[in-house]
Amino acid sequence: MAAVRQSVELLEKNKPQQERAKRTYEGILSAAAELLVDVGVERISTNLVAERAGITVPALYRYFPNKYAVLNALGAALMDKQNTVFEKWFDHYLELGDLQLLLDNVYELLKRTYDVTREQVGGLEIVQALRAVAPLREVRLASNRLVSSQLAMIVADVMGQPVDERIQSQARLTIEAGYAIVEMALEDDSLTPELLLREGSRMLQAYWQGFMRAG
Repeated sequence: MAAVRQSVELLEKNKPQQERAKRTYEGILSAAAELLVDVGVERISTNLVAERAGITVPALYRYFPNKYAVLNALGAALMDKQNTVFEKWFDHYLELGDLQLLLDNVYELLKRTYDVTREQVGGLEIVQALRAVAPLREVRLASNRLVSSQLAMIVADVMGQPVDERIQSQARLTIEAGYAIVEMALEDDSLTPELLLREGSRMLQAYWQGFMRAG
């Protein structure tokens, strides 16, 4: 799977406008999410997705050029939900103008991100596909870079400092670590998700507190 060419087409062909077309489009995504759980990313195919969605393969191709475009759409939808959680959390505490309040409530962010990912059918499998499938890795990285750049700019503003390489690195590591903690809580059933999320939030808090002390 990792050897797939990076130039593969990832964008859907048509965004449905009519209700019937929207239902078909959503049915394709739902079928793909179910199949990720049932057969895994290595075995999923447009034939299987079309069969599960109850449509023909040509009908699927009216919306998506290949299975990677279907997975990309699933990933983009999930990342949008995760990013919305981050933006709402950040906006809420940013209004209070105290960076320490953000640190005190990191667990809330991780827990909400965990919840929206878990509520999505195949949420963990989608996240894993975004890491494992070569053409989709850049999609994930682009989303994470966008969120981390927003974090860096806002933190720098609150601290009254310019956005330098250190703040950018701090923000980037924070976003990657946050998602890794959530993914671990989702996939490792030998540990309690609540404990992992709380310990992960403490780790991120300590990381930023050290940064603030170093000033």
